[in-house]
Amino acid sequence: MKHLFLTIFIFLSLLIKAQSASEAESLFNNKQYAKAKTAYELLLKKKPNDALYNYRYARCNYELKNNEIAIKHFELAGTRYPLKDLYLGELYFSTYQFELSVSAYQTYLSTLEPDDKKSTEINQLIKKSEIGSKLINRIENITIFDSIVVSKSDFLRFYNLSNDLGKLAQQRIRMNNKSTQDLISFITQRGDRQFFSDTTKNQMDIFSNYKLLDEWSPATALSATVNTKANENYPFLLLDGISLYYASDGENSIGGYDIFLTKYSSSTKDYLTPENVGFPFNSTANDYMMVIDELHKVGWFATDRFQSTGKVTIYKFEYNDPKVYFKSDDSVLLRNVAQLKTYKLSEKKQATTTSSTKSDETISPNYEFIVITDSIVYNNAEEFQLSKALQLYNESMQMNADLQNLSATISDLREKYSNPDTKTEKQNFAEQIRKLETEELKLKKGIIAKKKEAVNNEIQFLFGK
Repeated sequence: MKHLFLTIFIFLSLLIKAQSASEAESLFNNKQYAKAKTAYELLLKKKPNDALYNYRYARCNYELKNNEIAIKHFELAGTRYPLKDLYLGELYFSTYQFELSVSAYQTYLSTLEPDDKKSTEINQLIKKSEIGSKLINRIENITIFDSIVVSKSDFLRFYNLSNDLGKLAQQRIRMNNKSTQDLISFITQRGDRQFFSDTTKNQMDIFSNYKLLDEWSPATALSATVNTKANENYPFLLLDGISLYYASDGENSIGGYDIFLTKYSSSTKDYLTPENVGFPFNSTANDYMMVIDELHKVGWFATDRFQSTGKVTIYKFEYNDPKVYFKSDDSVLLRNVAQLKTYKLSEKKQATTTSSTKSDETISPNYEFIVITDSIVYNNAEEFQLSKALQLYNESMQMNADLQNLSATISDLREKYSNPDTKTEKQNFAEQIRKLETEELKLKKGIIAKKKEAVNNEIQFLFGK
């Protein structure tokens, strides 16, 4: 009888385990990644070295944007699943671990047949990772005066240039593929030369012309050294008359638009090979419109890293000549500095914020205090002591991210509404805007309620001990 009970117990245990694995697989195959993540997390507690469980748990976290967790468990998945190296290549790249990204992509490439069409794409990704690997070794050490998040549609008005630098202007144009692009023009401080971007065969190139009495000469495209098969835009000429900053999303960019610097050579009558200005100005997102005021030792650039669609951050920084490079043996700190997750804050800026901050400290942007009571203030969400309160607060932050995306969508629709192709299209835009505005208001109220609930739960826990 004792052996019979033991047999039944083992059978039931195996049956429950099989059902759990089957349920996890079903959730995974149906792309219910949040629920599948929980299911595989439980399975991994029993079999932490299981290759399949680690791979699928990593995939769930990848889909849910939990990059660090995804990396850890892809690494634990062994060699049975070649796709894990493709995912690792992407994840290493997005976290600025470029050498590891190169290695992962090369490992995945080795699993493909020689005539596989994916090979070209993977080789391009390897090249971008190799560029990142070189740039990460020379991170310019900059000091930030200020930063501001603004709408992409009129970001240039926040640059506040002096008349000594010249004049910048921005227009917006809809391309044949329905995307919206900036047309940027820059007129030198003497008013005798203009650099501007315009469309050529549904791509962006940079042109130049001269002022002849009261008229401008016919525009000519800059040389093929600058204008490539990719998009080139956002020109700015330094006061020396030969140094040109611009942005390109070509093969030497690590992601979207990158900022480049080139110089005109009087001996060759052409521009020198453009140089990627590197980190922290460039990123795996879009970075552009570098402006340098050498007289006042200040510069500006725009980036959409960390931002929702339609929003950009403009950084105003101290210009160093010669350049100063950041040095550290801490690889995590190096990556954070390269991404502008941490940076030095100018003494001029600190004087208006806090007297306790030192000029050689690095700080994190977009910082938010969480007020629990009049006498209790958390510096970040990790200070929540009640797990439920932390969960509620994280949910409110996810809702806030959804709100930013929704607001950006509404902003984009409003822009399309102002320039529709047909009357019917305009009516459709109006209906979509009204519907989304209702959702936006509901989401704003939900965020307030969710944060309040998180704080109230934390208060009850703290004073109920």
